[in-house]
Amino acid sequence: MVFVSKKNTLQKTYIFSITRIATLLLVLFSFSVSAQSAKDFYNRGVDKANAGDIKGAVSAFDEAIRLDPQNAIYYYNRGTAKFYLNDFKSAIADLDNAASIEPNDSRIYSNRGAARLSMDDPKGAIFDFDKAIKLDANSARDYFMRGQAKIGLTDKTGGCDDLHKAKELGHKHAQEYIDQYCNDSIADLRLSKKSEYLRLDWPDAEGWKMASNNVAGEMQTVELLRNNENFENWTEIGTMIVYSSPGPLPPIEEAMKFMVDQAKSSCPNAVATQIEKDEKAEYPWIIFKIECNAEMPESQVWQIIEGKQDMFINFRAVKQKKVPEDLKTKWVKFFKTAKIQKS
Repeated sequence: MVFVSKKNTLQKTYIFSITRIATLLLVLFSFSVSAQSAKDFYNRGVDKANAGDIKGAVSAFDEAIRLDPQNAIYYYNRGTAKFYLNDFKSAIADLDNAASIEPNDSRIYSNRGAARLSMDDPKGAIFDFDKAIKLDANSARDYFMRGQAKIGLTDKTGGCDDLHKAKELGHKHAQEYIDQYCNDSIADLRLSKKSEYLRLDWPDAEGWKMASNNVAGEMQTVELLRNNENFENWTEIGTMIVYSSPGPLPPIEEAMKFMVDQAKSSCPNAVATQIEKDEKAEYPWIIFKIECNAEMPESQVWQIIEGKQDMFINFRAVKQKKVPEDLKTKWVKFFKTAKIQKS
């Protein structure tokens, strides 16, 4: 949170209940000032704040507001100072007044959202960050803070989307939070020059961890393992692939045939069975299984989704001759949660 004046700046980092770090950058903005004496108190308040005398700043802003009660900048700065003093309820009241006078400045809602988040009101905070982002769609800070609020409400998908957006906009702490809250449970495939990606949330309760992430030519492959298993002793493995074709993408059934042929090259008696498909969806998809009854059996349930630019391929496998019916039902339901999103 920063007071800006002709002299110095003062910045402070706060610890919120659902995060380790949240940095607020509050920048003063200008409105016309009609009463010179009120302006004098306002300038005195900014000087005191930059000198670290926050209580003195509040007193000076009190006088500025008494003399000129229709100036949004005075309420904005007093609310900022009260935030520093952990008087979040009063800070919100001042920011309410600032918003009623100047309703189109995103920074007012950003600060009010931070105050609400500090009061353990993530729903209220999200409401304010929504308004701030609507007014300023390039605010890395607001995406970063809204992402934290969503994660606090167990909306991990929405929260991680916001953290990724904050990272794209240059927020210096975003990757730290992505590593903490997102990467352990979400395989998020993004080729650097593409505007679409697949999101598929691998359940935390199942102990999934990303084991590898490799790019070779036009293909990126992420492999996931469970419960501290490794590639030698795994009992269940997950794989996500994105294929970026230099030309038109193949139909989903042709892509399925290719995968089946690949499987038969190492297991000639492999049996493929189509489970479900939807060729009329916005992003056509097909789900099928491949079962290999061999000396070292392995059976898989696959999903192929055709994006506008890329082909997304996912599968889960077990070391069994056939996929048990309960696992097939579970995996099909899981794959249907996959969503193509735009960055």
